[in-house]
Amino acid sequence: MKRFVLSDSHGGYRAIRQCLERCGFNQEQDQLFFIGDVVDGWSETKESIALLLTIPNLIYLLGNHDQWALQYYTGNFFSVADENDAELDMWLVQGGAATLKSYGLKEGIPAEHLQFLLNAKSYHVTPDNILLVHAGFDPEMDLAKTNSEYLIWSRNFIKQHYQAYHKLKRNPFSKEELRVAPYKEIYLGHTPTISFEKKQTLPLTMGNVILMDTGAAFTGRLSVMDMDTKEVWQSDQLIHLYPDEPGRNGISWRELRSA
Repeated sequence: MKRFVLSDSHGGYRAIRQCLERCGFNQEQDQLFFIGDVVDGWSETKESIALLLTIPNLIYLLGNHDQWALQYYTGNFFSVADENDAELDMWLVQGGAATLKSYGLKEGIPAEHLQFLLNAKSYHVTPDNILLVHAGFDPEMDLAKTNSEYLIWSRNFIKQHYQAYHKLKRNPFSKEELRVAPYKEIYLGHTPTISFEKKQTLPLTMGNVILMDTGAAFTGRLSVMDMDTKEVWQSDQLIHLYPDEPGRNGISWRELRSA
């Protein structure tokens, strides 16, 4: 069994298909770890979840956009209207409108798709001690007792770790090893690699921490990695796979080209 990991496709079904085809994913035998945010942005959230439901050996983690979608489809955005209106508006602007359109306002989300999101894990540790979590974690806290909101939203860990990585990179003679105990490896999504380094279009490896979000929601590509060999395959840029859609960019590639 091969093990593959990807993250943050944001409604980009075509990109998921490309990644799985290009890496030679065996749907019946191989394992896929998806680190959250299959929803919001591009137009094919419904198709994306339908595809993931066909993969027997799938571990799916909850992302912050998945949580937003759950809040909408379980009615939690409307429980305290005055407090939740702003968050609902933010979700719609940040890709939620595309998810609503994907499922249809009248039809709504199928029960099987809703249960898929409800079953998502807030983190996962493999038998060989590899941690997967959407946004980050606090190494000083008991992971099992950490609030799920922190695990799917907080960028504190990745920002601090990147600063340490960048400092070491500027000193090529340093013998310090950048590792976060007690895990063999740590895989994250949520924060696009291009938000740290514009030319970092591949997953970013920083010691034993690997950042898998390569900006598929915006101008980047979706990436899939073989967890054991570290080989990486990518989709086409999603702005080209969905040239008439804005994604989360605010403007489509075709509109940008004609401006």
